[in-house]
Amino acid sequence: IHPEDVKWMRTNWEKAEKQKIRQRMAENYEGFEDYSEEDAEKIVEQLQALANIVCDHVQKVSKDED
Repeated sequence: IHPEDVKWMRTNWEKAEKQKIRQRMAENYEGFEDYSEEDAEKIVEQLQALANIVCDHVQKVSKDED
């Protein structure tokens, strides 16, 4: 597989995943149906960053307990 093909696949996969997340947010959480695509992407990025922080913390605490 050519590197440009991999880049294209990754970009389109990420776009599809973000679209799915935006659709789920609009369907499941009152008030999200009016969020723009840009705002929804920012929220998703913030949630991903928060998830990374929590995972890092849990791993550190688990390692410290051993």
